[in-house]
Amino acid sequence: MRISFLFILSLFYISTYGQVGPIRNWIDTEVKYSFDNQKNVIFTHSLPKGGGVKYLNNIKYSHVIFWTRIHNQTSTPIQLQLTFPDITYLQSTEAHIKMLLPKDTMNHEKEQLFNYGLTDLESLLNDNSKQVKVLKKTIDPKEVYYFYIPVFMHEINGTARASLILDGKKLFYKITIGKDFAFIPCGSIAVESKKSK
Repeated sequence: MRISFLFILSLFYISTYGQVGPIRNWIDTEVKYSFDNQKNVIFTHSLPKGGGVKYLNNIKYSHVIFWTRIHNQTSTPIQLQLTFPDITYLQSTEAHIKMLLPKDTMNHEKEQLFNYGLTDLESLLNDNSKQVKVLKKTIDPKEVYYFYIPVFMHEINGTARASLILDGKKLFYKITIGKDFAFIPCGSIAVESKKSK
C-alpha cells in the first residue's frame, strides 16, 4: 500500500513539474558603447511580445511590447532622457505607430511574463495619466535600469524589431515592422562629468 502511494505521488510530481517549459531568452540584440575611454554602457533590447486589438478614438491598433535594459558599467552616473513623438508615420499616410512610456516599471523577473507583465494596455493607450511624457533617469555606476516601450500600430503588419541607438549623445529609436522602417530621434544620454575635489 505504501509503495502504491509513493508511486502515485511520484507520478503526480512528474506530471506537475514536468510540464514547466524552459525559460526562454527574450533578448534580441545587445550593443556596447564606450564613454571617455571608460568602461561600457550596454544597451540590451528585447524581442517583441503582444497581440490583440486596442482602440483610441475609434482607431484600431495592434500592439507589441518591447523593453530596453541599460547597464552602466562606468564609474560615473549617466543621465538618460527619453521622449517619443505622438505619432510616427511610416510609408503611407494611414500607416502609423504610437510609442508610449508607461509609468509601470520593468525588471528582470517580468521577462517571462505575458506582455512582460505590462497590463491594461487599452487604458494605457487612452489615459495620459498612465504615461510618462519625458522619461528622465539617473543611472548610477554599476546600476541596471529597465523600461518598457509599447508600440501601437495602425494599418501595419509584419514582424517587429526595435532598438535604441546612441549617436554621440543623441538617442534614436530604430523600429522595423515587416517592410516598414523608422529611425526616430527620441532623446539623449550622457555621462556626468567628474567633479573636482
